Amino acid sequence: MSAGTEQRWIVLGADGRHVSLGRAEPSKAQVKAASDALAAQGLSGWLARMQGEYYSRGKVTLELLQRIGTPHDADWQAALAAFHAARQRATH
Repeated sequence: MSAGTEQRWIVLGADGRHVSLGRAEPSKAQVKAASDALAAQGLSGWLARMQGEYYSRGKVTLELLQRIGTPHDADWQAALAAFHAARQRATH
């Protein structure tokens, strides 16, 4: 699989923190478990699909799929910027 075609599902927090759920689309039960785990900590975020390889220097894009965790009006664009900054630090 080339870097441009790698796909994985992640949970993205409003502050840019993120965790991978894997390369296969998560089940409804997995999404609910992730959402419940965030909510239990008073956190919110999004389920997103990531295209591209995280640890390469190539382009990575995120597609917002749904809000999870506690109800929120967090800024997706700010979370994306924080994600890319964290990735930049991890890859350099």
